[in-house]
Amino acid sequence: KWLERGRPMYLWKYWRESRITFAVGMALVGLLLWAVLKIPVGSMVGDNHDSGNPAEVYLFVAAILMLPLAFFALKFGSFGVGRDLGAGSGSFLFSRPRSRAFFVWSDWGYGMAQLLLLIIAANLVLALAVYRAASDSGPIILSGTPVSFLSIFCLHCAAGLLLAGLFFGLTYFASVLARGHGVLLAIGVVLVYLIAKAVVKYKWPSITLPDLTMTEFSMTPEGPPGFAHNLGLEIGLRAAVALAFPFAAQILLQQRDVD
Repeated sequence: KWLERGRPMYLWKYWRESRITFAVGMALVGLLLWAVLKIPVGSMVGDNHDSGNPAEVYLFVAAILMLPLAFFALKFGSFGVGRDLGAGSGSFLFSRPRSRAFFVWSDWGYGMAQLLLLIIAANLVLALAVYRAASDSGPIILSGTPVSFLSIFCLHCAAGLLLAGLFFGLTYFASVLARGHGVLLAIGVVLVYLIAKAVVKYKWPSITLPDLTMTEFSMTPEGPPGFAHNLGLEIGLRAAVALAFPFAAQILLQQRDVD
């Protein structure tokens, strides 16, 4: 009966599968907040960043989010349709009066919403840490233009969401392809890409494959800080790649006979 009652009940099913992972993520954010409130932030940031502009300090500190964010995106991508296929309940799921696109985009939308909450919460804690450590609260000059700390915060949240979307979509598609074993397949794909990137850089130094994380800002000693070149184009391309995986999962499900 739950599936015949529409999207809310199916989202409840996804929530039951993912709630422990989401709770662990929020607990880690809470632990980070406790550390920010109890530990002198200047000692964590470092001597070179404990009294600078908060936007610059934030760019330095927020890099620590990327690895755990990738892990949680991999985990969330393993829930939903891919898990049902691996558990052998896919035939029951797809016999319900719903299109296969319904399941794909319900999983994707709800999973990404949970990841967005984790990203915003973690970035808010890091922003609090930076404001407690930095002495200058004025805007930072990027590409010759004053930019507020709020703009820096929002852009870094967007970069985190694009990274989460890439890992989530890759794992989701891999789970559909490998019937529930998407995490291992996705990790294998990422490792192969990183190895290929290193080999290409060594063999052909003039060729640079894109990084998995987006470069939002240019912070080089040779020049003043600024926005990365072709930032809008990079955001658009990364969003397109992230969305390509759920579309591919939908096409694969529509063409597959599920036993």
